[in-house]
Amino acid sequence: MTQYGDLRVPPSRTPLRIGILGAGQMARQHARAILRLGGKATLTAVADPSSEAASQMERIQPGIAVFTAAPELFAAQCVDVVHICAPPDTHEHLAEEAIATGHHVYVEKPFVETLSAARRICTEADRRQLKVCPGHQLLYEPPTRRAIDLLPALGDLAHVESYFSFRPAKHNQNGRVPPRDDLQLIDIMPHPLYLLLDILERASDGSTRLCSVEAGPKGTVHAFIRRGELTGSLTVTLEGRPVESYTRLVGANGSLQADYVRGTVQRNIGPGVSGIDKILSPYRLSKQLLTGTTAALTQRLLNRQTSYPGLVAILESFYDAIAGAAKSPVSRTNLLDTVYICEQVTQALSRARPRRILSGFGTTEPPIVVTGGTGLLGKEIVRALAERGEHVRVVARRTPPDWERIAGASYVSCDLSRSIGPDVLHSAKAIIHCAAETAGRWDEHRKNSVIAAENLVSAAIEAGVKRIVHVSSISVLSVPRRGDALSESTHFEPDSRTGGPNAWGKIESERLIVSRSAGAGIEVRVLRPAAIIDHRRFDPPGLLGRRIGNFFVAVGAPWHRLGVVDVTFCAHTAAWAVRHFASCPEVLNVFDPDLPAKRALVSELRASNPDLTVIWMPRVVLVPLSAFAFALQKLLRPRKPALSLAKVFARLDYDTTCISRFAPAIKADSQTPSVGEAADTSAFTESEREEGQRQAVRQFASGV
Repeated sequence: MTQYGDLRVPPSRTPLRIGILGAGQMARQHARAILRLGGKATLTAVADPSSEAASQMERIQPGIAVFTAAPELFAAQCVDVVHICAPPDTHEHLAEEAIATGHHVYVEKPFVETLSAARRICTEADRRQLKVCPGHQLLYEPPTRRAIDLLPALGDLAHVESYFSFRPAKHNQNGRVPPRDDLQLIDIMPHPLYLLLDILERASDGSTRLCSVEAGPKGTVHAFIRRGELTGSLTVTLEGRPVESYTRLVGANGSLQADYVRGTVQRNIGPGVSGIDKILSPYRLSKQLLTGTTAALTQRLLNRQTSYPGLVAILESFYDAIAGAAKSPVSRTNLLDTVYICEQVTQALSRARPRRILSGFGTTEPPIVVTGGTGLLGKEIVRALAERGEHVRVVARRTPPDWERIAGASYVSCDLSRSIGPDVLHSAKAIIHCAAETAGRWDEHRKNSVIAAENLVSAAIEAGVKRIVHVSSISVLSVPRRGDALSESTHFEPDSRTGGPNAWGKIESERLIVSRSAGAGIEVRVLRPAAIIDHRRFDPPGLLGRRIGNFFVAVGAPWHRLGVVDVTFCAHTAAWAVRHFASCPEVLNVFDPDLPAKRALVSELRASNPDLTVIWMPRVVLVPLSAFAFALQKLLRPRKPALSLAKVFARLDYDTTCISRFAPAIKADSQTPSVGEAADTSAFTESEREEGQRQAVRQFASGV
């Protein structure tokens, strides 16, 4: 059984010297947790190949020794304990090296990838009389400890459930590219799993057995795990909302739920079979949820908590175990069973890959390269091209999980802000450039929008690519004077920085691509989509307003029309532009031809969020608020450009004449049978169908 260490301060001793391998976000959490332990341990060294990441650690703990690689830290003999906070695929060899050089080891989750590796590491640590601890910190969170204290009151357990819904990261503050979604799922899975296994270990004897595991096609895992006569269920999902993390225990004498998002425990102890019990139970649970959440939040604020409370507690227990030659704070059974089941789930995910369908053209057809082809719009463009039988090569900073890959497309991992290899654009007949930064500060947009655009044009010149469809944004255009409509002839915003980093990045990257391509003989077509929405999974565009908790503040008047475009129509427009390049205008603003009123979009939002309260904010209120916010920005950040909310939410008139003329041709192209279908439904050759499409486009384009 897992035994929690005594968290009282032991007699005075020489502080343990701690070294951390890795200097990312989690490593910084470790550094802050070590500082909270006072004289028990001191952070003396860090190893990371990134000098910028290491410097952030130096700001937390000045004077530490900094190394660029783990062997340098081991050879320096300046630490007693090593924390491994490096990427998961490095854990195994780093743990083996640390133990071989005589160091106790704390390994962040996931511990290692295979059960055989975990056993080998533990066996070698035991042989050398060294301690090993996995990063099972939720075992030491307050909800877990309160739940364990209440476990005897529940009687014999009948049901144990561990649930975790998670939103995968798309951006990192340190600029590193996050792992793809399926790897993030595997990375987060140990948390709910070891909580479930710990309860099973406490409540039932016998060995642990994985009864079944099902991995869904979009990042949802269900598993049933048995220990003795007790079975527990595990659910981990990237799709479920809201984000939640809880362990629920049901026994013969009541139930409880340990909530790790709120830091609370809701208990309903007692048989609960009488009528009065059934009536009062919801009120008791509601009171516990309200008071418990308030108390937990207040405690975090008062304590100025900057690291996970469970991390501080498990590290203290681990260091006490090292100093007192006691057992590690996490049982060996919990460690090994967690690794074993994670390994089985990983194999199940690999078996859940979708069926592959070959592209109609095969691999010899020159590809259309789509940069940013894994984003909201880029993915739909790839799908539209693949459906038309085009050979598509997707370029993205990270390859997507198998369940997100589109049949017929090949994927290349490439960071466009760095050098682009010759294989990325090799033999490409055209490029659709969708890649751009969508969040972050000025540096991120300079790197991932402007520099990426410059590198792409340079690579296109070297590869001999002669056609680029550049996906820009309507936000590059200045707000017209009252009475004028936003159209293809509207000029850029005079000061490119007044619209914020996103608009600035779009303006500068469009200018760069057009100017450099003109000098290199590359033809460019610029598409400027309005705010992109997806009616299948509606998320309100930023220009409609802002969601604050369960309220939505809609800006403007309900009857005002908003410039938006459905993601599917926008994708078909990009596919049409590259397939009928000569017929596409040099610049095309992409709207829904029939723009919706704001009230229609709000109604769509409320249809999927029935509990949402909508508040309309008229411009007469927004303008003074915007002036105040503008002045405040100038006061607090005098050297940085200030953002005008009134300008961002200004009412605009949109000229949709151009897109309306081309819309029938775009829709006709989207309905053209793919190559495989054409053999069964048409006697026309591919060249004849292409010529027919060109004639239709010329008809619709006449007069534009």
